[in-house]
Amino acid sequence: MKKQTTALVMVAIFAFAGFVTRGRVNTLAGVHPDVREQLAGSWSLVSRVSTLANGEVLPDRGLATTPKGLLIYDRTGHVAPQLSRQGRTVEMIGEECQEAAKIRGTNDTAQTVLGYDAYFGTFTVNEKEGFVVHHLESALFPGDMGKDIKRNFTISGDKLTIKFNTTTSDGMPVTRTLVWERMK
Repeated sequence: MKKQTTALVMVAIFAFAGFVTRGRVNTLAGVHPDVREQLAGSWSLVSRVSTLANGEVLPDRGLATTPKGLLIYDRTGHVAPQLSRQGRTVEMIGEECQEAAKIRGTNDTAQTVLGYDAYFGTFTVNEKEGFVVHHLESALFPGDMGKDIKRNFTISGDKLTIKFNTTTSDGMPVTRTLVWERMK
């Protein structure tokens, strides 16, 4: 009887440990495994477009039209994206430091600093609604730490499309669409 009780306690401990990740409930446990498996992996940025409500595509001053990008979702619920303006130079730092000093951050998007954006944290998926929420543990821009940012997504084969509403640095509302390709 004592062996059965000990075995049951051990099973319960391992089950609980798998359910809780770093103090946050692992909500991926309730997501269909196919969605998790499709999202998990490393993704390379193909395009990034900001569109006004009237359909006009805006040039992106912070990162340029198609920055270099890497997005990693792992199977344990962690996320780590990085975006970098192509052609960054040391000479740009003086101009951009003046712009970066003006940034205060918003609740719906992460901020670019010196043509670069990066953060890491955990993520949860809402399969029914088709969105993922990034829970930022740390970020290049200190004002982004602790944010939860929602991203609508679709996956088709090795293509991941992420869309979200945000504003430009001038406060204009836009829909930003990022297309990613699975790295192999």
